Amino acid sequence: MLILAVDTTTRFGSVALLEDTDLLVEINYTSLSSHSRQLFRAVDEVFRISDRKLEQVEGLAVAAGPGSFTGIRIGLSLVKALSLASGKPVAPVSSLPALALKMIFPGAELIAPVIDARKGEIFAALYRLKENGQLEELLPEGAYLPEDFLLKLPAAGKVEFLGTGSELYRELLTTRLGSRARFSRRSYYLAAEVGRIGYEILKSGGGQTSSALEPIYYRKSQAEEKKAGRQEK
Repeated sequence: MLILAVDTTTRFGSVALLEDTDLLVEINYTSLSSHSRQLFRAVDEVFRISDRKLEQVEGLAVAAGPGSFTGIRIGLSLVKALSLASGKPVAPVSSLPALALKMIFPGAELIAPVIDARKGEIFAALYRLKENGQLEELLPEGAYLPEDFLLKLPAAGKVEFLGTGSELYRELLTTRLGSRARFSRRSYYLAAEVGRIGYEILKSGGGQTSSALEPIYYRKSQAEEKKAGRQEK
């Protein structure tokens, strides 16, 4: 199954083309403002390098959140348009298990993907790496205050952190966990991992139509908060 995967949930944008779970091409870029221009170029470049066409794609995968509200909207809008044009199903994927997938390596015990949610919060989850190489969710995905998330962690075991939130709160994590806190040097680019998770969703018949796609936010956007505030007044 040829899959086009997209991630725009943070400033580290990426587009990948996979054959089942095998990565064919991945284009990574950093966007400090809007993903729009880089994203379209990356999609064109993926098809150019792979010598494939959109018509050959059998499924789409997109990181639907959590992350930047603007980035999520841009990624979803593109994938919705591609799905509508091609008639292909879409697998919405959370960016948190996609981050966790990058940290499946020998010696890993607890894996904590952490994304900066701004306003003093993080999007995070906690997984245990099982002997069969699968991830078991210990703490559910959601928006947390960093201190609250740390209080929910097990009292023992090394914790592998990755993501923009672990970068921002590294001093706090180290202070609270000491040598238990470990920080991966793996990149934050997620399109390949989004594609691999998306493949499992699509293979099992869980793909969605473009009209059914919804973002994964875990909290209201700034625009929604302002609207709610006006209604309360």
